Amino acid sequence: MLRILLLLVCSLLIGIKCNYFGDLFKCNDELLKCQESEVRLGKFNEITDGYNGNCSREIGAKWSNITSCELEAIICLINQMKGLKVNCENIADVMHL
Repeated sequence: MLRILLLLVCSLLIGIKCNYFGDLFKCNDELLKCQESEVRLGKFNEITDGYNGNCSREIGAKWSNITSCELEAIICLINQMKGLKVNCENIADVMHL
């Protein structure tokens, strides 16, 4: 729950700085909708396992495993920011790890 709150706060700060409010709300809606199905689908999958394994090696002890819904929301946010790639460093920056 704390991660979600941090993601929303981070998203709001990014939105204030870059005027992405409409897009941020879209990403937040995606996160909430995804979390409704987490019980049925699970919090992790092969993609998140790959990111978590790779990013924990790349970022180190500061990395905190992310769920598939968090990854989906982060990718949404990163895609709203022109020129950013979806990589461990940018995910960590968005999550403030």
